[in-house]
Amino acid sequence: MSTRIPNLNPATAITVSSPHRAHAPKRELIFPTMNWVTMKRQGHAPRPMQSRRAGTLLMIGALMFVLTACEFGQAAPTPEPFNAPTYQPGFQQPAPQSDTDRENGTTTDTDSGTGSDTGSESESSATGQAAATSSTTGQAESQTSVALAARTGQSAAGSYAGEIVADEQVSIVSEVAGMALIVPIEVGQSVVAGDVLVRIDNSTLEAQRAQALAGLEAAQAQRELLNESANDSEIEAARAAVAAADAAYKRALEGPTAEDITVAEAQLRQAQAAVSRAQAAYDQVAWSPLIGALPESLQLEQATLSLEAAQAQYDKLLLGATADVIAGAYAQLAQARAQLERIEEGPAQAQIQAAEAQVRQAEAALYLAQLQLDKATVRAPMTGVILRVQAAPGNMLASGAPVATIMSHAVNV
Repeated sequence: MSTRIPNLNPATAITVSSPHRAHAPKRELIFPTMNWVTMKRQGHAPRPMQSRRAGTLLMIGALMFVLTACEFGQAAPTPEPFNAPTYQPGFQQPAPQSDTDRENGTTTDTDSGTGSDTGSESESSATGQAAATSSTTGQAESQTSVALAARTGQSAAGSYAGEIVADEQVSIVSEVAGMALIVPIEVGQSVVAGDVLVRIDNSTLEAQRAQALAGLEAAQAQRELLNESANDSEIEAARAAVAAADAAYKRALEGPTAEDITVAEAQLRQAQAAVSRAQAAYDQVAWSPLIGALPESLQLEQATLSLEAAQAQYDKLLLGATADVIAGAYAQLAQARAQLERIEEGPAQAQIQAAEAQVRQAEAALYLAQLQLDKATVRAPMTGVILRVQAAPGNMLASGAPVATIMSHAVNV
């Protein structure tokens, strides 16, 4: 497009084109070229100051026109909507086209479209059917590529966006409290089920297990004693104990005999004679200032104590047995009879059941101690990869504290 100023003669044409549009039409500006002589003949000879002002205004107008005609920056391409094709087995996805191939394809389509204006109607129909067949085949191949990528764990570059997550992810915790001694794992290490993750100090748990084992052995020994039958010697000893207890009880009931009183009187007179001899020996050395350190003094003291004991025994014998003595004698007799009955008849069924219950209780205590001891070694519950390690040697771990996280090798897309 050209613009000319009327009533002016020779002119100079200036062509303006936009550098950002390859196919933009060129614009031509026509500026008049006037010399001093021509303007003077026509009666328009400007003054020097007016001429400068007119030139400045003319340049400003031309610059604004050029800026208006140009476009700065390149327009972004219009995004095309993406439609995911439906999977159809038996096809393969074609290789993605590069930018150059797409430009060539666009140019070819444009050229073919231009040539098809002059072609026959039958050729246009054939071209449309071929394009439809090619589109259907490409869509089926793309669907097949997506399905194969999902099976093999690969994806077509630039085709879809997705997230890959582990099929299983397990957080391992410590079930016992203690200090972590060994942590033989690190992030990214592959482990199988049963591998050691952390070893915890188990010295206290070992002592608890030994204590539970000793309790079990004691309960089992008690049960075996109840189940064993008594021999003849044990039965005879039990019968003798019963006879002795029975005699003591009868003596307590009947009181002292004449023989018991005679023996008690003899012991009392013997104690008195000993005191008399000790007193005579003491009187012979009584003048000595060291009388307390001499043996005569000690002998007199011992003889006096023996006399007092004999006198008390004689007095008790004359008074007879008290109620407390009779009750004590009867208790000993009952205990001896019960022991003899247990030996002859064997243990009662209730005793056997109680012994069995004690054995089971001791076995349960040992099982719990062993279970706690086994938990001091933390093992992997599954096969996978170490995702996080949350324990280190020397750390004090509480019961339930996390030590590691394992993710499975299998993933979901």
